[in-house]
Amino acid sequence: MARQGNASDRLLTEFTIPSQPGNERIAMRRVAEAVRPLAFESDRLARLATAVSEATMNAMEHGNHFEPERPVSVRVVASDTEVLITVSDWGGGSPIHTSAAPDLEAKLAGRQSPRGWGLFLMRQMVDDVTDESDDGGHRVHLRLRLPGQ
Repeated sequence: MARQGNASDRLLTEFTIPSQPGNERIAMRRVAEAVRPLAFESDRLARLATAVSEATMNAMEHGNHFEPERPVSVRVVASDTEVLITVSDWGGGSPIHTSAAPDLEAKLAGRQSPRGWGLFLMRQMVDDVTDESDDGGHRVHLRLRLPGQ
């Protein structure tokens, strides 16, 4: 479930991009630019950018089926303690299925689905990943504590 906003929350950026392969790089760059004033160390910023890229690719592929007229929305909000990035698509129904952690050897041997790396990677890159779905679409929330928190 999404965190409730409060008076100290600041909208850093909000934008949409067409669901076309490669546009995840646009989302990644725009989010990195928006959070740059928050003084994240370069490795934390790179990890956040990777998580945003993965969430955006999943939204384009699984939620919007690479239909360019179905944009992915990205919203970046900072509070006193964290930054919250919400990536939304037009998919709906059920939340992301939690699967076992990817095992490269099992995947190569065909014992595990080749899918599942994106969500696993997102969870390794940021402090918290949650998602929600309803008739209006699907949203992935990426949270990263601010420096010093």
